[in-house]
Amino acid sequence: MCMKSILAPIDGAKSSHAVLNAAFLIAQEFSSHINVLNVKPDPRSAIPLLGEGMSGAMIEDMINMVEVEGTEQRAKAHSFYKSALEKYAAIEASQPVGDDKVTVQWLEDQGRDDEIIARYGRLADIILVPKPVEENEVYSTLALNAALFETGRPMMLLPEMPLEHFPKTVSICWNGSMEGARAVSAAKPFLKHADAVHIITADTSATDKPVGGELLDYLQWYDIKAEAIFFTPAGKSVGQALLSESQKLGAELMVMGGYTHSRMRELILGGATRDVIENAQIPVIMGH
Repeated sequence: MCMKSILAPIDGAKSSHAVLNAAFLIAQEFSSHINVLNVKPDPRSAIPLLGEGMSGAMIEDMINMVEVEGTEQRAKAHSFYKSALEKYAAIEASQPVGDDKVTVQWLEDQGRDDEIIARYGRLADIILVPKPVEENEVYSTLALNAALFETGRPMMLLPEMPLEHFPKTVSICWNGSMEGARAVSAAKPFLKHADAVHIITADTSATDKPVGGELLDYLQWYDIKAEAIFFTPAGKSVGQALLSESQKLGAELMVMGGYTHSRMRELILGGATRDVIENAQIPVIMGH
């Protein structure tokens, strides 16, 4: 169980600090390689959005504006990268240099954020994305959706506040779903390095009490010690209840399946995944 390749897409917004900080803390724990990816928008992609009735000069001005903004964002992102590189004294490399080394590489590409993040993400052990906030909601939502739905790889959702240390207390939000199983499988390296692992299952019509014990038995084969907790949401939504229970347990990392119901249903009616994405104050590993 290893975590050798980390993808850290950044756009130069404030949340880039949290992504880079988490990437280096994880890499130090597992001696990983980090690919820091910046995607610059293709100005030509703005042309179909401009519509009819605009003169050639106006279209050219819009294209130039997209180009200038993309260049400025890339410069900001690269300055964050250089600062993190200096802070963590990592080795810049595009090839392995040794099993116990933390290496990092700056990658630039141009095009649609979601398409490019998905392409790079399929060859990563984990993809780090910031929690959508007002400052960069469009970018972070595109990154989140690409990582969760288009890669087949696990995603770690990061809160605005940067991590202070590698998470050692983990809560697994378990309902026996396929998505949850994928998240647990992806999180095994983190579970192996944890001091405490709590399997928490909310008492709902879709869950049975034994499911937590079944996961506990499974993890024992990997020498991962855990405790199973079956609790009642007590008037809260399932997502809010899972966040509250994790907080009570002192969890520094959550693990859960993402969108175990239909994505459209959760977007319209709400659901545990949406609650967690909007309200989590600790990192969350999700699988879909």
